[in-house]
Amino acid sequence: MKYLSVKNIAERWKMTDRSVRRYCEMGVIEGAFMVDNVWVVPEDATKPTREHNLQDLNGSAKQVLAQRAKNNHFGIYEYLQVNLAYSSSRMASNRLTRNQVIELYRTGKISVAFEPMKVDDIYEMDNHFRACAYAMDALMDPLDLSLMRKLHSLLFYGTMADRKGIIRTGELRTHQHKYGIPPKEVHRAMSALIREYEMKRQKQLQDILDFHVQFERIHPFEDGNGRLGRLIMIKECLRHEIVPFIFDDKHRGEYHRGITSWETDPTILIALARHAQSHFESKMDLCRLFQYQRPFEP
Repeated sequence: MKYLSVKNIAERWKMTDRSVRRYCEMGVIEGAFMVDNVWVVPEDATKPTREHNLQDLNGSAKQVLAQRAKNNHFGIYEYLQVNLAYSSSRMASNRLTRNQVIELYRTGKISVAFEPMKVDDIYEMDNHFRACAYAMDALMDPLDLSLMRKLHSLLFYGTMADRKGIIRTGELRTHQHKYGIPPKEVHRAMSALIREYEMKRQKQLQDILDFHVQFERIHPFEDGNGRLGRLIMIKECLRHEIVPFIFDDKHRGEYHRGITSWETDPTILIALARHAQSHFESKMDLCRLFQYQRPFEP
């Protein structure tokens, strides 16, 4: 029988290394055993079903994951998937319309007009759905570089930049970028940022926004930092019982201004986030009213 490493199994099962090791320690992966304090897993092992204990989750996270578990295309989980993918990708110059994003999410197909369409726009949007789903699987996990690298890989897998080797998916930046710190300082800066953030016992909205601002200024990856950073904010809000928020691409200028002036005037970004929170909360209320039974248009 052939055995694989935890890392290889994690890539195959699309989950974090930590989750695979946890399953090994729990004894739910048949045939897994340790060699020199390292877990090895049978190549044909069956992926355990990972289910969050909804009773242990807060209101927002509980509602999002409960709707996801219903395996339908209506409700707050679809709203999160579609609107985060659409707004965040539009900020990165993706030109798919909202209706096209909805259709792609629900059917895996897309209606095209007569004008030319970038294939990468479709790849990147579909990848965003996968990355968001993965982030929900790792919802209660602490932040670390391994998780961020995995999410980055999911966001860019199969894109033109990936196929041509323009970017290294899941790898930290090795070239100087006009918005980031020197490449040789990226790993140290990210490790320090994550450590400082995770040491805070009670995370508030301002802590998550501050992490996002510092993440964007470090600019750890060659591309996709904005989309990855905004996805991490959603995960962290749900993890820490904070109403999530999706920055509308129509407020792109205000969003960038809020990042630029964070130290001198944090109220710009905080106000934008609170406005987005109120919109997200109203959608959750509407979903609760209809109990996920009727089609819910983002």
